[in-house]
Amino acid sequence: MKTRHQRNRSRGLASRFASRRRGGLSLRWFGAVVLGSLALCVNATVASAAPSDCAKLLGLKRKDVLITEATIVPAAGEAPEYCRVQGGLEKVILFEVALPTTAWNNKLFYVGGGGYNGSVPDLTEALARGYAAAGSDTGHRGFHWDASALLNNPQAQVNYAHRATHLVAVLAKEVIQAYYGAPARRAYFCGCSNGGKMGLMEVQRYPTDFDGVVAGGAVADRTKLMMMFDWSQRALLGAEIPPYKIAAMEKATLAACDARDGLTDGLIDRPDLCKFDPKVLTCKGADGPGCLTPAQTEAWRKILNGPVNSAGQRLFAGYSPGHEGDYPYYITGLGTMHGYPSSNFMYMDSFMRWIVFGPSFDSVRSFDYDKSLAALVPFEKDQDAASTDLSAYKAHGGKLILYNGWADHSTPPLRTIQYYEDLRKTHGAGVDEFVRVFMPPGLYHCTGGPGPNNFGGTRHKGVKKNDPENDIVGALDRWVEQGIAPAKLLATKFKNDDLRQGVARTRPVCAYPQAATYKGSGSVDDAANFVCGSPK
Repeated sequence: MKTRHQRNRSRGLASRFASRRRGGLSLRWFGAVVLGSLALCVNATVASAAPSDCAKLLGLKRKDVLITEATIVPAAGEAPEYCRVQGGLEKVILFEVALPTTAWNNKLFYVGGGGYNGSVPDLTEALARGYAAAGSDTGHRGFHWDASALLNNPQAQVNYAHRATHLVAVLAKEVIQAYYGAPARRAYFCGCSNGGKMGLMEVQRYPTDFDGVVAGGAVADRTKLMMMFDWSQRALLGAEIPPYKIAAMEKATLAACDARDGLTDGLIDRPDLCKFDPKVLTCKGADGPGCLTPAQTEAWRKILNGPVNSAGQRLFAGYSPGHEGDYPYYITGLGTMHGYPSSNFMYMDSFMRWIVFGPSFDSVRSFDYDKSLAALVPFEKDQDAASTDLSAYKAHGGKLILYNGWADHSTPPLRTIQYYEDLRKTHGAGVDEFVRVFMPPGLYHCTGGPGPNNFGGTRHKGVKKNDPENDIVGALDRWVEQGIAPAKLLATKFKNDDLRQGVARTRPVCAYPQAATYKGSGSVDDAANFVCGSPK
């Protein structure tokens, strides 16, 4: 949920800028889980600027930029005292740059936003590490799955897709120079989901903006992913799966796949290597919570296999089997009207109606997997981040870390693997000089899940923040600064996902295609008893 500070800050920024625009802005703000992107960084060094210098930034003159606030925010919690700079770029892109008044580490950290990114992400965690931080609302306002502001507005769509991030990154560097009297020595980006897509857009389109990028659960193909979301909802239409059946589904996939790696530990390490047929859960007699009807079994099969056209041609990756506990949130919803109100439906429906087909389009019933695909093609150019030509980013010396949970039921992990393999085809074995991929088992979309799910990524807590072996952005920082590519990360699972209850399990997450392999003795909950190796 957004904190009260986040909501008040967003409202204040929008209202101040709206008063300077003809007609103002119509805003809707909701408390919600933001699928945006916050991460932790390392290596603070001492640099500072006098707090009195903050107000002087109100006079900063840049083309198409209006600074609406430059004020000191007192230290609170983990966040140090900082100079908050807010404003608007080209009258539509709201931004914030946060500048620590003491102990700046001489680096910029850009926070990617989730969903349709209609508000400025919270910058607190980046600030707590000494970074100058930046973020934007990508040029429109709205709840994270609301794309209505993009209707019939091609420029707003391009701003959201990639342009706003680039413009604000450039501006943030100028604000840093003006405040500290020195440039940022390094610039990093971290995001997950849509934030991961933003990171890919940057390395593909604006390769000199950042020295290092972490892109988690990246929406590499916006158009095709929305088509895949549509497929999952169509599959469930008339074959809805209620939440009380999810436990039986998870039990079935664990029975089929858990021991596939030679270790029965409640964790499916490589679901892509597991052969699972949903028919094993088909009811033998009367319907009940422990089985699926034939229609529900077929719906699940379609969800796992992914969309095809009438000729049987595969159109996109499906989901991996295993750890279905988050299905109601991401895919199956309430089990009453296809998958409503799962995120699969909400994001897809918003994309289809507000960006592609128009408000009256019935996304679940009207999309045609033969004929409707052509309508998506014009949007691929700006909305998709699937290019594998990263030669300019490599030449810049940039480093890219991708991660995707094997239990991600929003952005399918198989698509991240496919993207990495496509990068290898483009760049050859040299791709490993600047790209690493981590596939944590049992990780849901960006965060959470039954596996070790804390390693310094989006909204991850309790990691050793300054240790590159534990913190994915710390690993990125060391890679950029010292040339040491990360081979593994230590991931932690807390009891009931509560730091106060202590550690339940640690496990190394190895750079793909390697996976953690049990040594054969010692606790399976201790990372020390695993090594990285080829999966069995």
